[in-house]
Amino acid sequence: MRFATSHWMLCIALLFSLISCKREPAVDFKRTDNSVIMRLEADPDRLNPVLSTTAYARAIYEQIFSYLVVQNPVTLEFMPQLATALPERSETPEGLIAYTYEIRKEAEWDNGTPVTANDYIFTLKAALNPRVPAQRIRPYLAFIKSITVDPSNPKRFTAYTEKYILAEEAIGSALPVLPEYQFDPEGLLRNIPIAQFLDPEGIAALAESDDRLTKFAETFGSEQLSREPSGVIGSGPYRLDSWETGQRVVLSKKDKWWGSKLAKNAPALEAFPDQLVFKVITDNVAALNALKAEEIDAVSTIDPKDFMELQQTPLVNERYNLHAPLALISYFIYVNTTNPKLADKKVRQALAHTVNPDEIIENVFYGFGQRITGPAHPSVPYYNKDLALIPFNLEKAKALLAEAGWADTDNNGFVDKEIDGRREELKLTYLMSAGNERSKNIALLLQDNAKKAGINIELIAKETTAVFDDLKKRNYDLGGGGRSLPNTLWDPRQNWHSEGDNRTGFGTPETDALIDEIRVTVDPAVRTPKYQKLQSIIYDEQPEIYLLAPQDRIAIHKRFEVEISSVYPGYSLNRMRLKK
Repeated sequence: MRFATSHWMLCIALLFSLISCKREPAVDFKRTDNSVIMRLEADPDRLNPVLSTTAYARAIYEQIFSYLVVQNPVTLEFMPQLATALPERSETPEGLIAYTYEIRKEAEWDNGTPVTANDYIFTLKAALNPRVPAQRIRPYLAFIKSITVDPSNPKRFTAYTEKYILAEEAIGSALPVLPEYQFDPEGLLRNIPIAQFLDPEGIAALAESDDRLTKFAETFGSEQLSREPSGVIGSGPYRLDSWETGQRVVLSKKDKWWGSKLAKNAPALEAFPDQLVFKVITDNVAALNALKAEEIDAVSTIDPKDFMELQQTPLVNERYNLHAPLALISYFIYVNTTNPKLADKKVRQALAHTVNPDEIIENVFYGFGQRITGPAHPSVPYYNKDLALIPFNLEKAKALLAEAGWADTDNNGFVDKEIDGRREELKLTYLMSAGNERSKNIALLLQDNAKKAGINIELIAKETTAVFDDLKKRNYDLGGGGRSLPNTLWDPRQNWHSEGDNRTGFGTPETDALIDEIRVTVDPAVRTPKYQKLQSIIYDEQPEIYLLAPQDRIAIHKRFEVEISSVYPGYSLNRMRLKK
């Protein structure tokens, strides 16, 4: 009897267990193959890394070519790819920094020849050739002063640079390494020493007299080396199969790629999909329809409203994971500190308290954003986390204005003050791009809140080019701002040095000296406190009022495991692993 009762109770327990552990019904995916179809919003311009200028092209060619080092898509730290390790670093008696790399002994080109330091040097020559339209690249290479190759090891070389925080990054990842045999089969640049290319005046003079540079540039810019499978050849895991303009670009994994046997211990060499298909879909509605039909596996920069709809669509949620990583972008408000009305930091601080970033995130960005406190992105290690978010507080704004001498003396609802012998009302213009609804909505929210604090803001809409021109000339009071942020080190000179493209007009001898120090401090432990001090000063002075970093909106098919990143396209394409 005891046995029968125990047996019956065990059966009941198992039944409840089965009910409670009931699994979701299996979903029949339309595609189960190990190929990834990614949406591109537009055609790439070309697949020659030196000549290309678009993010769409880079997403493709970085699968074909290899860099010395690349970023970990999640941590954003550099890791070796072609190189055996991160560079050895030392300082020379002349005050230069020496970076020594060694290329992996296994690294080879598709014809079976090894990737060597001479290929790296050739890549620099191609980019530094004045006849090659590579203006966007050359500033990143200007800090390299010389390069030497180890006479006993053609895969080992040392680059000598000025002290500059971006020099190491530029050497290792500004360009992937190109095969000299493929891109310069006649050896036009081979006998011109790299030292001549590293001398801007010298190479400019040579280009006038030596037709080898012109002849090379003509071949280098050819269609074959930019878009044809026979010409676009690198040391990466994928080869170009086809490119149908306006339709798709198809890459296939090489059967015997040299990096496959190293990938287990070298994450930068991982390449899981057998095929990568970049499908050009310019229309957002068409992209959503393709997503719902399971015709694509990965989509980024989805419209916020559409993304919210996808979150509520069972068919999509059964088949896709939806992600919203923080994008490497910041939105803020420019403040012209050279305007007498805005010269007092208390007025700028008061303005900051009239801004309601939470309201902007909710109403303008549909909740897809995170508040920030300064010019650095929250994902970087030198972001100053000690700076508190400035609260929306109209009473605090009024108090700060009063401390700065502003009061509503004529009872018209707006504060005023005597400036240079004249009674001036705190009336400010807000410059924004015409036709940009997001910019307009931010401005309207600011205008409404500032009015409650006694600040009269007039909205001025102009064409985008005119807005940029006025910002550069400081022909504005307040203005809507947006900025792409670096995913590695930040050189603050352009935006914040008094000799840079400083649109707010803010800069002091202290901040200029601090910026100069940051730019030559290569030791992260010493550099980070300097970065954070600069952020603290900017935070206190409020020459820019920071709003938010937006979130990207990404959909990835559930049959893949994937790492989500802040770097475009928002996921690591080559590391999309098919689930078992």
